[in-house]
Order: sequence, then C-alpha cells, then structure tokens
Amino acid sequence: MRSKLLVLFLFLSISCFPQGEASNWFFGNRAGIRFNSDNTITTLSTFPNPIRIVTDEGCSSFSDLNGNLLLYTDGRTVWDRNHVIMPNGDYAAGTGLFGDPSSTQSGIIIPNPANPNLYYIFTVDEPHHQNAAAYPNQFSGVYEAGGGTIPDGDDGFNNGLNYSVVDMSLTGANGSIGNVTTRNVHLVTYNPDPAGEEIKYKCSEKITAVQIRNGGGYWVITHFIDKFYAFKIDPSGVSTTPVISQLNPVVPISGYRRNAIGQIKVSPNGKKIAVAHVQITETHVGPQTGGALYLYDFDNSTGIVSNNQAIVTDASCYGVEFSAETKKLYLSAENGVMQFNLEAASIPNSGQFISRKSFSALQLGPDKKIYKANINTGFEDAFLDVINNPEEDGIACNYQNAAISLDQGISRFGLPPFITSVFSTNILAKNLCAGQATEFEVSANGFVQSVVWDFGDGSAFSTVSEPSHVFPGPGNYTVWATAVVEGRTIRSSKNIQINPLPTAFPSSLTQCSPTAADTNILFKLSEASQNITGGNTNLSVSFFLSSQAANDNTNPLPNSYPNISNPQRVFARVTDNTTGCFVTTTLDLTVNAVINAPLLLEKCDELNGEDGISDFTLTDVVIPGISPTATTSYYASIDDALLEQNALPTAYRNTVRDRQTIYARIEENNECDGLFPIHLVVNPLPQLRTEDTDYVCTNLPNRYITLNPGLLQGSISDYTYEWSTTPIQTTPTIRVNQVGTYTVKVTTAKGCSKTRTITVLPSNNATIANVVIVDLVQNNTVTVLLSPESIGSYQYSLDLPNGPFQDSNHFENVSPGFHTVYVYDTRGCGIVKKDISVLYIPNYFTPNGDGYNDTWNIIGINSVFYSNAKIYIFDRFGKLLADVDPKGAGWDGNYNNHPALSTDYWYLVLLNPERTVRGHFSLKR
Repeated sequence: MRSKLLVLFLFLSISCFPQGEASNWFFGNRAGIRFNSDNTITTLSTFPNPIRIVTDEGCSSFSDLNGNLLLYTDGRTVWDRNHVIMPNGDYAAGTGLFGDPSSTQSGIIIPNPANPNLYYIFTVDEPHHQNAAAYPNQFSGVYEAGGGTIPDGDDGFNNGLNYSVVDMSLTGANGSIGNVTTRNVHLVTYNPDPAGEEIKYKCSEKITAVQIRNGGGYWVITHFIDKFYAFKIDPSGVSTTPVISQLNPVVPISGYRRNAIGQIKVSPNGKKIAVAHVQITETHVGPQTGGALYLYDFDNSTGIVSNNQAIVTDASCYGVEFSAETKKLYLSAENGVMQFNLEAASIPNSGQFISRKSFSALQLGPDKKIYKANINTGFEDAFLDVINNPEEDGIACNYQNAAISLDQGISRFGLPPFITSVFSTNILAKNLCAGQATEFEVSANGFVQSVVWDFGDGSAFSTVSEPSHVFPGPGNYTVWATAVVEGRTIRSSKNIQINPLPTAFPSSLTQCSPTAADTNILFKLSEASQNITGGNTNLSVSFFLSSQAANDNTNPLPNSYPNISNPQRVFARVTDNTTGCFVTTTLDLTVNAVINAPLLLEKCDELNGEDGISDFTLTDVVIPGISPTATTSYYASIDDALLEQNALPTAYRNTVRDRQTIYARIEENNECDGLFPIHLVVNPLPQLRTEDTDYVCTNLPNRYITLNPGLLQGSISDYTYEWSTTPIQTTPTIRVNQVGTYTVKVTTAKGCSKTRTITVLPSNNATIANVVIVDLVQNNTVTVLLSPESIGSYQYSLDLPNGPFQDSNHFENVSPGFHTVYVYDTRGCGIVKKDISVLYIPNYFTPNGDGYNDTWNIIGINSVFYSNAKIYIFDRFGKLLADVDPKGAGWDGNYNNHPALSTDYWYLVLLNPERTVRGHFSLKR
C-alpha cells in the first residue's frame, strides 16, 4: 500500500525530446517489459512468451518515438518487432553480428540522425583470454568454467568494436520487418601493432551513447585499457576516426577478460561519464579483486573525457547509472547497491548502501526510475528491483525488491542500454486531482531560459517557470510548454488527465484483548479498508493519528497499530491507485477486553518418528458460548490473531515440538467476540526396544524364559500391558517355553501406545558329526563339524571346558597327543565334548642312555586311538629290523641285541585299513 501512495508525489514525465525509443526492454532469459505513456509498466514476457532473446548480459532494444518496438539484439542475432530474426543478423545461420551475450554491454542501437529507416547496431565482443592466446588463429578448444565450445560458446575470435546497419524499410526473406544491410564494420580502439597484445583483445565490454547537445548527432563512447574512444554519428554516417582521451587508471590487459567487465554510462545531461570495473588486476585467475568505480567529465561538444576521479576502489563494481537529473550516481557492486551524491563536496565520501544485493546491471527508465536486474536470487530472478525516487537521498530513494514481475521471463546480469539523453528533457507535473493545484516545471538537458505555458483549459497563458494551476474540473487537458533551452526553442505537449476525488466512508473496528488491558492492543487497520472504500479495489487506504497528518501524508500509522486509548479515532487517507488523488475519513477503534480460559487438544506422537509433531483437526476443540453465526479462525500467535494474518488451516500440523499454544479468534460482523488460547499437546509414546529376539532350548523342554516389555525409560507402574498370548496376559512380564512371535502393547496413562515384538526362536546343544584332524604336518589343524540338527549359536574350545571359547570351529598349530574339543551353545542350551588324537612321528632319536629320546615311537596312539596300529622299521636296503608295538616303549635302536648303526631308517605305519604312513628317520649316537 505504501508504494501505491507514492503516486501522489511522483512527477508525471512528459517528453520534449520523445522517450519512446526506450519504451521496450528485452533482456535475460526471454524477459521483456514495456513502459507506457502513463508511466505504468506492462510485462511482455507473459504466456505464451513470444520473446526470443536468451542472454546472460549483453542486449539492446529500440523503439520509435511513439514507443512502438522496432528491433532488439543480444549482440549476435537481431529480431524485428514481431520477434522474427532478420536473415542477415542470424548468428546460428552464420550471419551474426560480432557482439557477445556474455559481454556486459554487448550492443547499443543508434538511429541515423537524418534517415528514420536506418539504425546502427554497435557491438562490443567479450575479449576472451583463451581467444587471445590463439590469436591470430581461431580458438577451437573448450572454454573454461563451462563456457562450451565454438560456435555456441563463442566464435573463437576477439572481434572488438563493430557496427552494423539495419534498414527498417526492407523486408527480410523470411518476412522480417527490416534487415541488416551492412554487417560488422570494424572500428579500431586499440594499438593495431600485429606483434602487440592489444590487437589480441581489441576492446572492453563497455559502450554508451549520448546525443550531441547542438543537435549534430550522437557520440558512441567505449573504453579500453586507459583510453576513451568517442565515435561521432551524424547524418552522413559513422566517423571511423574517434576522439581519444587517455586517463588513469590503467586497466592491465593481462587481467582480461575479467578486467573488461562492467558498465559505462554517460549522464543524461551529457556532462559526466561513469565507468565500473569488476576487476583491475594483472591476472584473470583467482578471486576477483581490485575493481573500481571512476567518474569523469565529458565535453559533449568535443567528445573529450577529462578529470578522472576514483569514487570506489578495491571493490568489484559492475552496474552503474545516473539519476535523470544527474544529481545522484548509483553503483551495483559485489557487496550491494550504493548511492553517491554528485552535488556533495566529496562524492566518494557521500556513498551509502541502499541495498545489499550483489552486482548486476542498472538502467534508467523512461519513468525516471532506475531498474536493477536480479541473478542468483531465487524467486526474485523473475522480477526487477527498482529505485523509485533516484533523486532522493539515501534510503529515501525507496529501493524496492522484486518490484516488476517478469512473469515467464527470467532476469540475468544485463539490461538494455539506451542513448542516455532520451531521458534528459521533460515537462514535470504533480498533483493531477480536481480542485487542487497542479504544479508544473520543465526539466531539460541545458539551462531553461524561459517558458510559456498553455494549460489547455481556456485560461490565460503563464510565463512563470514553475507555475501552479487549478483546472476547472476532472477531464483531459492538453498542456503546452514552449521553452527556450540554451537558445533553442523547444515546444512540447502532453495530454494530462485531471482526476476526480475518490469516494470514502467512515468505519469502525472492534478488537479483542488477550488480557484485561484495553490499550496497546494491536489492530490490523487494513481490516477496515473494505468498508472505507466501499469495496473499490482501485483505492488504497493509509491511516494517521490526525486529520492534518492524513492530508499531509506524514507519519502514517503502521498497519499493525497498538491503540493508545479506548475508544480511539484515527483518520484514513483514501487514495485512487490510478490517479493518486485522495480524500480523508474516520476510523473508530474499540477494544473488547475479555479473558478466556485455555482449551486443550491432545494427540499421541504417532507421526514421523516420534518428533513431537502431530496432525490436529482444530475444529475438534469445543469452544464454549459462541454464536452459531460467528466465524472461528485459528492463528499461531496473539499478534497474528489480533491482526488476522497468517490464518492456520483447520487441518494443522504443529510447528513447535510437544506443546504449542495457538489462538482461536471468534468474529462476527467484522467485530472480535473473543480470543481463546488452545494448547496443542503431543503426548509421548512409551519408549521401548520395539524389536527383540530370545531363545528356548529344544533339548530342555521344562526350561522357561522371561519376556519383558523392553522399557527404556519410566517405571513398570507407569504403563499398562497387553500380551498377545491366549488368554491375554496383562502383567509386565511373561514366561514362555515355546517358539513363536510374542507382542506386548504398552500404553501410557494418556492412552498412547507402542507395541514391542519379541521373536522366540529355537536353540539346542550341539551334536558333533565329525572332527577333521590334519596331523603329521608342520601345522596340525583340528576342525569340528556339527550335524545339521545343531541349530544353536556355538563357540568352541580345545582342552578348556570352561573356556575361553572361540567363534571359529577351526584350530591351528595343535600340539601332538590327546585332546578334548568342547562345543558350547551361547544361548545356554548346554556343552558337548569329544576326545581326539593328533599324531606325531619323530624325525630322529638318540639311544645313548641319557634319558632323552632313547627310543623312537609315534605320539598319539594308545588303546583308544589306533589301538591296532603296526610299525615296521627297515634299513636302507629294505631289511626289516624291528616290528614295534606303538603302545609300547618303541624301538631302542638295537638289532639282534646289537646297537644299530647311526644312519637313516625307514618306517611303515599301518594305522588302520584306511590309513598307511611311510617315511624315514635318523638314528644318532
């Protein structure tokens, strides 16, 4: 509502030098808007979107003096008024211009001063360092940072500054209105030394234009390194010899392409030039650093630039724009949008932030507002921001986020530049309301020496430079101003509409108090707007403490207003949104102070994993004593309830865990009958181990196990229990000896339940099917194999009945001799064992009577294991020397009662019919 009320204070701009050329803007991703003669804006990028341009930055458009679109371009391709590509300006078909959509100001369109059918499109390419590295050849690789390849990403060359000619009297082969007749005439803005560096880049991404003050044509101005190049366009065409001005700073070519980025603008009055640099460093890699904003003087008659002044240094500066009266300079930098006062003693020190949005293009519009593109801002990329009052100081300039919807279009970095002088000369009028004085003045690009006014209502002419005039009544009037500006007579006219005053009605509001207090209670004043305006949606309402303040439009009350007395009268200013005309009326405020007891609505925490959030049906709450014709609305806070904003749906999911208080507002005939607090309580569920497993032993049928409810908090007595047994058991624990699935429903005193499931599985003691022994090797191993009916969880031990036990059934490095393996059921169903024997055959023996190794025998044989084994010993010739009983002492090394020789002997061991072992050993004496 506040922005609508500004209509009353905004000047109505009337063109002396017509501004229709800048009426249509096309930019970004198929975005477009049109500025209407009444200073309204029409979004052109609506469904079905006809706009074809897709550009990150560079774009330009041009319209005739009446605001009818003629053509637009992204610097490569040219479209006509019907969005048809001009055949000789088609980049995809190989007939494109030498601009670049990724160039900050890829192009600007200039009319021929003498021929209304001819238009010049000046283009500046993106000076890419990879193209420069390939010079003079075409770059054919992949561009950095996802820049693609030729031709989509770029044409592989740095083309510099060029101009092309469009003849609007022609019809293209595809029916386009107008066609390009001359394409890409090169203009030199660099040192042409073929061995130098400048020729590899040729230009920056900056271009602007202004009308020459004496009416002799236009200046097109660009900047490269440390030089300004001003090209003159007059009725004979484009002068290829520029006026060159060399000034600091020096923008190093080694930092291109980044050093090329940023806008240039000449002021509407043609006296200043501002240049934004995203970066001024020696390198094009790493973070952007060292950018700047510089301000210069411009001699409109000679094209000479002078008097450089650093406004901002060491900051990434991108967008720049002057206010229409050249009183303020605006900068869009990485850290926000800044305003500088060009009338201040120290312009750099006058800077102040008006927004913290990061950089993008700025552009002055025909309505004298400044618009800012949005990029990487989320949903606001579908809008333009606007500086509503650029001539005002600081935040009074009224920076407005997301002010202009692009509907189907999307903003990017760029906005179209125009000849800045089209914004410079205007008739200004304010207060176009019946019975009130309308104030006029002429704003011109130069000194206004005199003005003669004809108000078009039959009244006497006025020679006052800034007259006030009361028209006889509502209606349309043609106002003429004949002004002498620096010796030139300019006659201009405008049809203005003097509008009737709106109709308004007095109204009242009754508000509830959440306490006994009847003051400092919030009223949503806009609730009365419907009655005050009589339902006229074209009227907006603002509120004031006094009638004088309402008439002066000073110190408006906030829409959320705390009353200061009960009752209280405030005053409403009712404004026609179209005309800005207003009247005042009254609004009476009354407080109904009644305290109501809180109501309760409870749910169990059964939604989304016990997070204290649940779904409530708010209408389940029974509110006592309300009228059947009253309406009930629900709100998350007292302020929302008082202001009737952000109403909650009746199917509501709480946003505060566990316990949240909301408020029910009872209203009838736009009067509050009561406020009721409602406590939404989400009661917790029992905290359980919801899944568990236990075991019964099939070999121990009389053994029972105890199942418990698995409580993680609270005590047994806090809950009730319901087991799935037949019959149902309600004790906290039960005892079972049968396999099965058992559930217990655990319920709190609030009736909130959770179910625990216990799966009881069978187990038993093990049955050893076999023990696999690998002996007579360096690493003897034992592996215990169980029969299939062994269904328990088992651990194993060797020779240790009480453990420790191991999970593996395999033992290694088992010593020779006799052992016992034990198998233990970890679920308590018992332990089983089995005796085993691990054989060992010595490699030698020493029968010398010392008590050590005096006989040779096999270890691991006894009356139980291999009891029928036979051992035969042979000499090396195969002669049987001994038949040894393995259960005895073994061979003593004698043959026929005589000591055998110290040498090797062979053995044959018959362990059983399935196993025979052969080998040899040594006798050492």
